[in-house]
Amino acid sequence: MRDFPSDPLAAVTHPDPAPYYQQLQATRPLYFDRALQLWVASSASVVEAVLAHPACRVRPTLQPLPAALRDTPLAGVFGRLIRMSDGDYHARLKPALAAALAVLPPLSVDDCCAQVLATMPARLDGAALDDWLFAAPLQIMARLLGLPPDAGRLALMRDFVAALSPLATAADIARGSAAVTPLLAQFAALPAAASPLHAVLASRITPPASLHANALGLLLQTWDASAGLIGNVLYRLAVDAGLREILRQQPAWLDDGIAESQRLDAAIHNTRRYLAADADIAGHTLRAGDGVLLLLAAANLDPARHPQPLRFEWQRERQELGFGAATHRCPGSRLALSIARQFVQQCLLGAPDWPALARSHRFRASLNARIRLFADAAAAGGTP
Repeated sequence: MRDFPSDPLAAVTHPDPAPYYQQLQATRPLYFDRALQLWVASSASVVEAVLAHPACRVRPTLQPLPAALRDTPLAGVFGRLIRMSDGDYHARLKPALAAALAVLPPLSVDDCCAQVLATMPARLDGAALDDWLFAAPLQIMARLLGLPPDAGRLALMRDFVAALSPLATAADIARGSAAVTPLLAQFAALPAAASPLHAVLASRITPPASLHANALGLLLQTWDASAGLIGNVLYRLAVDAGLREILRQQPAWLDDGIAESQRLDAAIHNTRRYLAADADIAGHTLRAGDGVLLLLAAANLDPARHPQPLRFEWQRERQELGFGAATHRCPGSRLALSIARQFVQQCLLGAPDWPALARSHRFRASLNARIRLFADAAAAGGTP
């Protein structure tokens, strides 16, 4: 009998969740999990149907803010994040954010990546790689936004992100509350024309509190998603010397390699939606107030969309859902893939300890993001 994860949330950090995801697709593409008290969607068609349904919202109607964040400085930021809202606010500001990211010149992104990655050691051990998976994308996004270098930003972001996790403790929330004020102050101090990206954001996102929250939101989205995406690609390269050699010889294939790795081993495994009204979806009646866990990583493995879904194929017509879909599809997907390409290319040109990286079997504790930990368990002090 296969060692399946105990439930869809445990699948995020399971060594091999693909067989479990495929079993769900084949037998229960949409079902109600009584233990989680959530509907669970795993097939591509059902996941897309929920993402596109007007009754399905990113937050429960009666709880726009997580209860643990109420009466904290974090509430003001969370409540203004475009990605955590629906309705008029989202409809007005999401196009502005998408337009700002869409006009980023590729050469500008490549230049920022080159400046940051030039400081990364050529030979990375696991512990150093764990640090750079977060530090490099954060520094790149900060530069694109026009933020000056700040030695304390990484620690502040670590505390801020931890406080927003469903796994956050009271101590995590206290540290995050202390971190958010200086982070917002960094954006408040920026002139509108601090960078081309910031200039477009400042001209289209108002009032200033919304601008600052969503500029910080770009750093937030970069944090887990980039670390997971890059780490999973590097693991695939670590266990496949042939793939590494192909990409060294054919660097133009790297974009396809990263996209296929993201499909097979997604950084973000799931997201949630909440019913604002009753809805009939995939033959089931979902009631107002119900929650739906959307298994994006499972949908990427749906044979109806990707024949021989567990096979790595360079040239594939991908319909992957790792970056979401419909009105809440991540507007920064192109940027995230560009950062990943530059990071992975730097590693291919360097000399990481590939055999050591191939022994990575641990993940950062998370209910939705699959982020590998490459540091030796003993050196890292045990479990994360």
